[in-house]
Amino acid sequence: MKVITGVAKKETLEISEILAQDLNGCDIRVNGAVHAIRDMGDVAFIVLRKREGLLQCVYEEGVSEFDLKDIREAATVEFTGRVNQEERAPQGFEIRVRTVRILSEPSESMPLQISKR
Repeated sequence: MKVITGVAKKETLEISEILAQDLNGCDIRVNGAVHAIRDMGDVAFIVLRKREGLLQCVYEEGVSEFDLKDIREAATVEFTGRVNQEERAPQGFEIRVRTVRILSEPSESMPLQISKR
C-alpha cells in the first residue's frame, strides 16, 4: 500500500546540495531560469539563474539531445546532465547537459536585459 503524504519528493538539486556532496561524474537534474546563453559554435554555455546564484551548464553539439535554438533567455528549464568539476565555472563545477525539459517560456522579449555581457 502506498501512503500519500501530500508532499512530492524533490527530484532536482540546488547548488548547495551539489557542493555538499561529491557528485563529480554523476548524472543529476537541475532547474532554473535561463540567465544567459553564450554560443561558441559546437559548444554553448547556458547560465541558469537559481535562488542561490548562477549555475553554468554546457551544451555540446552531438552530445546534448536537443537543439540549442529550442532554448531562450528567461525560459524556465530542467536539465539532466553530468557534474564536471571546472575551476573557471562560477561555483567550481558545471553541468554537461544531456536533456532538457522546458517548463515555461516568456511570451515576449524582456523589456530590460537582465544579464550584461
